[in-house]
Amino acid sequence: MPLLERSKLIFREMIESEREIVMEMLKDGSRETENRLLLYAMTRPATLLLMAVGSSALRFALSSFAAALLVPVLCVAALLKLALRWRSGLPHTRLWVAVYDDEDVCGCAAFDPKPGGRPESPALELRGLAVSRWHRRLGVATFLLATFEERARANGYRRATLRVDPVNRAAIALFEKHGYKSSLGGGGGGVRLCSNISLEYAKDL
Repeated sequence: MPLLERSKLIFREMIESEREIVMEMLKDGSRETENRLLLYAMTRPATLLLMAVGSSALRFALSSFAAALLVPVLCVAALLKLALRWRSGLPHTRLWVAVYDDEDVCGCAAFDPKPGGRPESPALELRGLAVSRWHRRLGVATFLLATFEERARANGYRRATLRVDPVNRAAIALFEKHGYKSSLGGGGGGVRLCSNISLEYAKDL
């Protein structure tokens, strides 16, 4: 499938009439990885240990062995589902869109200065990137990423950072292809469970 013509892609701040389109784009991207991320989170050692402890405690309170095994799993799944839904909303920052041929909103990005960064190496953090399902694999994500980096350099930032879900292999491949390195070392292969179940990647500009 041919890439979109770069000359027809523009990058500008989102206008209010585009909010619904952008929200749906972000939700669509989030829905596609949510179940895989839930499965990933539930198979981490810390989660398995928590469920095992809960199951052991419930065996003294419940007469059913099956219920003692099932209840902790359902509780943890419900809590993780709520956490994933809570974090998948519209970022509380300015949103930018990629528009093709002056009218077709085909992608969006959100970024802010990274909090707690070092003064000698200020960083701009990519807080969200999504592409319309009709425009995927056409170069829109690459365009958004390159424009994000251009904005960062133009405003004096020395590093670009972002967070990505460990199950989102396509996004990890995109970021690694463009020079982003995992803070864990070794690229996307090093996975750990953190507070928001995501990996941090960074690139010197």
